[in-house]
Amino acid sequence: MRDTVNRPLHRILAFLALLLATSMAAAELAPARIEAYIASLSSVRELGDQLKAEGKQELLARQIMPRAGEPFDPHQRAVRTLNRDEPNYFVRLEKSVLQQGFTSVDSWAKTGDQIVLAYGAVKVSAESPQMLALAARSGPEQELLLQTLPEPQQGQLRQALVVAKALARVPEADKRAVRPYVGQLDNMFSQ
Repeated sequence: MRDTVNRPLHRILAFLALLLATSMAAAELAPARIEAYIASLSSVRELGDQLKAEGKQELLARQIMPRAGEPFDPHQRAVRTLNRDEPNYFVRLEKSVLQQGFTSVDSWAKTGDQIVLAYGAVKVSAESPQMLALAARSGPEQELLLQTLPEPQQGQLRQALVVAKALARVPEADKRAVRPYVGQLDNMFSQ
């Protein structure tokens, strides 16, 4: 009797776990999402230029810096900061990204973080694979290396390692999806 009752309960729990795992996984980076993100960048840059003209560029710069022990999610951090500290800019950003087909600013920010990480992983894999190898080695080797550097460089390397660890975890599917857009992203990010 007990086994008969537990079997349906186990099936329900397994199904719920599967649903939870599926909903927590990042959405696939389809070409339409990547193209919509790229299309949004010119208006986002304009907002950034206006913040800079008002002397508020540090507002976002402090928030998007990588921090040890925290996820590297610069878009999501910037959106939260705008929502909290600059609601007028948040509304303008929201209007802009909705025009590009995003369902919300949060959706745009998650997509942006996913694309930036995939782009970074592709670039670092091609240009500096040793950084990803260093990020994969945690523990005493990293600490010994950090201790050999002057204090300011230690902080910079710690930030670089936070980013490199995030890049090392980027799914292959995301890197494949972003590869055809690397040239466009290079152009947009260099401006």
